[in-house]
Amino acid sequence: MAIVTFAQVKGGSGKTTAAMCTVAELVARGETVAALDLDPNRPLKAFFAKVPELTRVEVAVPDGERRVTALVRDLASKHNHVVIDLMGAATNDTQVAMALADLVIVPSQMSETDLRCGVETWRQAEEAQEISGRRIARGILLTRTAAGAARPRVEAFLREQYQRVGAHVLTAAFGDRAAWKEMTYTAHIPHLHDRGSNAAANFVGVFDEMMALIAGDPSTLASAA
Repeated sequence: MAIVTFAQVKGGSGKTTAAMCTVAELVARGETVAALDLDPNRPLKAFFAKVPELTRVEVAVPDGERRVTALVRDLASKHNHVVIDLMGAATNDTQVAMALADLVIVPSQMSETDLRCGVETWRQAEEAQEISGRRIARGILLTRTAAGAARPRVEAFLREQYQRVGAHVLTAAFGDRAAWKEMTYTAHIPHLHDRGSNAAANFVGVFDEMMALIAGDPSTLASAA
């Protein structure tokens, strides 16, 4: 069982898309999964309702009676995995959600603001590990990167800057593809509906690396060093 939290204090970094894709990949692999939606716009439940394979995914939101800890524990008692999509802000709920996670993924686009806020979020994840008193796997996921084989200089620069502050950057990156932009309109998820596509291969690579981080695979850690 794994709890995966997508966190970034900056909005628009790709947290929700990554969370949606992670839920879809778990379903594609036959796992039971639930989601906790801390985004004020509540996008997860609305999106899952459009996708026949995802309509039964349980999506919880905090209310006046049950907060993050109680909701996560309840979801984890009923499902193999829990995926948490955080709001683009630093709040008590986001800190709690990171402290409960087995894996915290920090999505980051290429801008200076994404980098600055990504570093801040990484440090919050480090603090969450100290508070929890247990290992929490962590990784920076670069998003909206060039889909081709060659990495642009700005991506190499971001990787270097994150590594300078001790952040682990996933080798796989979430490419800037039309499929991800169209997904919420068409309800067509590449790795759920077209496993042979390049977009599907892209996210499956991201997903496999995330799972390796949870498992503590040293080869995965070394590959992004």
